[in-house]
Amino acid sequence: MGKREMSAEERQESRLNKMEKFAERYHDQYRDQMDLLEKSVLAKVNANKGGISPYHVYALGKQLEQFEDHLQWLTEEQGNVNLLGQIPNIAFDVITAVFGASIIPIVASVQPIDEERGTVYFKTVRDATTKGSQTAGEVVVDPCQNIVTPIGYANNSFQNVAVSGTTAATLSYSFTLAGFPIKSESFTVSLASNTAVQGKDVGGYTQFPNNTDIGQIWGAGISGTINYLTGAVTLTLAADPGTHSNNIVVSYQQNYELSTDLPQIDSYFASTGIFANVYALKGTVGLLQSYGMSKRFGLVAEDEVAKDLVQEINREIGGDLIRTLAAIAQGTTTYSDQPPTGVSLFEHRQTYKYFLAAAEEQLIANAGRGTISLLIVGLVHASIIQTLPGWVKLYDGNGLGSHVFGTLDGITVIRVMEANILGVYQGLAVWKGLSPFEAAVVYAPYMPLTVTAVLPQAPNPLQSMRAAAVWAGVEGVVPNYVTNFNVTNVQT
Repeated sequence: MGKREMSAEERQESRLNKMEKFAERYHDQYRDQMDLLEKSVLAKVNANKGGISPYHVYALGKQLEQFEDHLQWLTEEQGNVNLLGQIPNIAFDVITAVFGASIIPIVASVQPIDEERGTVYFKTVRDATTKGSQTAGEVVVDPCQNIVTPIGYANNSFQNVAVSGTTAATLSYSFTLAGFPIKSESFTVSLASNTAVQGKDVGGYTQFPNNTDIGQIWGAGISGTINYLTGAVTLTLAADPGTHSNNIVVSYQQNYELSTDLPQIDSYFASTGIFANVYALKGTVGLLQSYGMSKRFGLVAEDEVAKDLVQEINREIGGDLIRTLAAIAQGTTTYSDQPPTGVSLFEHRQTYKYFLAAAEEQLIANAGRGTISLLIVGLVHASIIQTLPGWVKLYDGNGLGSHVFGTLDGITVIRVMEANILGVYQGLAVWKGLSPFEAAVVYAPYMPLTVTAVLPQAPNPLQSMRAAAVWAGVEGVVPNYVTNFNVTNVQT
């Protein structure tokens, strides 16, 4: 006998369980790095959500594991792990620091991939049964196409269902109800355009020799029987229904306790392909400059170069994620900072949150669910947020480029310093769920951030260089999880 194929729901559950099990293993395997992650900016902004989640642990652990695989490849293929100099000793902490201090895991779902051309996922729900308003295979939760609320799908009740049309001079009719077995004494029947004709199931008896439960239908101008087990109905009209076709309309309840099955939904992962791009930079430093810095400040110039390379690549990836969000955002809400006559600027700015609520309304209208969990704002927009009650500042002034600025009533705020990434008055209201598969954008690292050893820079022997590279994809997957929230007429 062949092995039964897993359903979509079983595959989803298996994938989530697998990630959580890997997270447990990674947490034990890289305990020092996980302790560092618990002290990071990522942990601070997720403090009101339970802190670092198993999916953060999985995403970081997977990248650390990928780096170990890279070291093994260097040893086997190149025969010399010294190509990385001292980096293997500190690489885990570097990767952890980049992950924990970066805006990337705050903005995006981090889904490491095992191939250059990988697959990333987002969650979708569909019906597997035809019932009520729904048809088997119909999607009810699609973050790209809003949400559908079924009618009469989970409910065991069928209301006002037209099952047959009448024919002139025909008194007898038979049909089978869609949802069976039938709950006794729940069935009613009438003619759509002749309300005088009405009947109901008044209870039944057991028909021998096959012990079939049969219900009796009695009423005004109509009689018949109903087989509770099969849903078969026979009706007899007392008078000719006439030449005009008249719908026979029924209402009843399905007996779920005796049913062989229940209406079913499939929670599954829709997927999209992603192609990993290489981000790579090199930095140079002179021998004399390196000596001077070491002598005067106790600094290793080559290490400073490595740090700058890592930060620069990280900033560029963060910028790409923000540009991607801005490109796919759905709808726009705008707050005007101009107070009406007779209203102070302080009082007027309290209305900012009303417009923020309007932006959330737009977000929910787009996706059918969610809330604003993240605000990404330009420099001037950020200055307004900073004046509002409920603001908590997290930025210490040391980060470069786009950074976690603070929180507003629990909403994480990222401040964008450069107008070429996001305009100074612009803002993006984003929902990012607790699941790794509920985010507007995905960051998919294939090879984690890696730094080379110090290498000679030809042709000048007094110069040396270092290079850094990461191989990762950036992709917008669910536009409905992000909407524009801008400010205008800002008062100074």
